[in-house]
Amino acid sequence: MYLRAFLIWVLLALAMIANGIFREAVFTPAVGDHTAHALSSLTGLALILLVTRPFIRRLPSSTAGQLWGLGFFWLGLTLAFEFLFGHYVMGNPWSVLLADYNLLRGRLWVLVLAVIFLTPWIWGGRRLRG
Repeated sequence: MYLRAFLIWVLLALAMIANGIFREAVFTPAVGDHTAHALSSLTGLALILLVTRPFIRRLPSSTAGQLWGLGFFWLGLTLAFEFLFGHYVMGNPWSVLLADYNLLRGRLWVLVLAVIFLTPWIWGGRRLRG
């Protein structure tokens, strides 16, 4: 299950990178950086839900623990990628990376991470609840 989950996460990462490119090419010139980040977060949420739904729906009778484990797995991969790639490859300082976590400044990245974590339960939990 975790090999397939990793491959789905890679697909998610590519979709989110494309979302960021779209943000910089389309949203930012049209509405400015602050609003563009909010819009990009919302389109990112939609992408996460669209990409993960078919995978979660095809899982054979998952337990609650497996669904939560999958959420932790995807969240951990996302955080590792964000900070390691963002800092060591892209050269962003830690302060810039951490700025996306400031909800008080309108940054919605925390909500994106929450959805990444909760997506297995969103799509698979219904089977467990009945």
